[in-house]
Amino acid sequence: MRWTSKESLMRGQGQTGPGCRPVFVFSGQGSQWTGMGRALLERSTVGALVLKACDVQVRRHLGWSLLEALTAEDSRLGDIEVSCPAIVSMELALAAVWRSWGVEPAAVVGHSIGEVAAAHVAGVLTLEDAMRVICLQGRTIGKLRGQGAMALVGLPWARALEALPEFAGQVWRVIHASPEWTVLAARPEVLEQVLVALRRRGVPARRVDSEVAAHCPQVEPLREGLRGELQGLRPRMERLPIISTVTGGELAGRRFDADYWVRNLAEPVLFREAVDTLLDEGHGVFLEVSPHPLVKHSLESCLARTGCEGTLLSSMRRGKEPSQELLGTLRSLSALGPRDRREQTSLAHELEEPHLAHVA
Repeated sequence: MRWTSKESLMRGQGQTGPGCRPVFVFSGQGSQWTGMGRALLERSTVGALVLKACDVQVRRHLGWSLLEALTAEDSRLGDIEVSCPAIVSMELALAAVWRSWGVEPAAVVGHSIGEVAAAHVAGVLTLEDAMRVICLQGRTIGKLRGQGAMALVGLPWARALEALPEFAGQVWRVIHASPEWTVLAARPEVLEQVLVALRRRGVPARRVDSEVAAHCPQVEPLREGLRGELQGLRPRMERLPIISTVTGGELAGRRFDADYWVRNLAEPVLFREAVDTLLDEGHGVFLEVSPHPLVKHSLESCLARTGCEGTLLSSMRRGKEPSQELLGTLRSLSALGPRDRREQTSLAHELEEPHLAHVA
């Protein structure tokens, strides 16, 4: 059974200020899983339309079928060239589903490649330009396959390299995930030595499932080539606030040009700084728009360090029927939005309609 659009379902959201309207958080590499696009293609008219439009662009730039990659049991989602456009396409489709149900973001933020989805949802990039960016980024970073690896370590950003003096110049900070966690990158053989050293010192650390290391000096030789391929992008004025994880602050839409997307791939991800910006602006509801939640722990850490209360919600989970997560999150959002009991009762009744309660 198809998921039916309910444009007025979350009408109360727009009346309660930035603390109740959600921030759409688009996560990066690692959220992909086999068959993740089937439910949207089979049951969501809105989601299927977006995925089919993305498929046209992937065929144009890369020459393979996105729809096949999203549904096949033996898809190539482990390949970086495939996972980059696949993840962003899923995020764009999920954002379209949420908006068709009346869930409008107060702001958007993207983690690494998730910034491409955020830029489209904010109105900065057309769908065609967004897919061009992610397809070319994926193809570019794929040239580094096997040369780098990444690990999440339980050290603050400022201390992450100071704690590893024996690896000076061989390891880089690539993602400022939260006040307590940093992602490091190095050549695979060096990173294994780093992990051993950290564990001996009692520092929690684990490999990140990625065949490349982005956001580090290894990308430097590829910058000019990618910049040339991305010339002609036409970023537009943003329709809602977009917080950059390249700069850590709010950025005007016109700044998201070819140079910006090169920086997005080559420079560290300042996710903690971006979340702090959102918290300073009074946002407290974060909806992760991705095939699987990846940044929940980072968000929790940022909230805890600042003493802020917040609500963290997700859209899908790996290997789970999407309807359960979507509907549960929709109920949570509806409870945050309405101002009075009569509105709450009305929304609760609509949520129990057969076309929403039985989407499995």
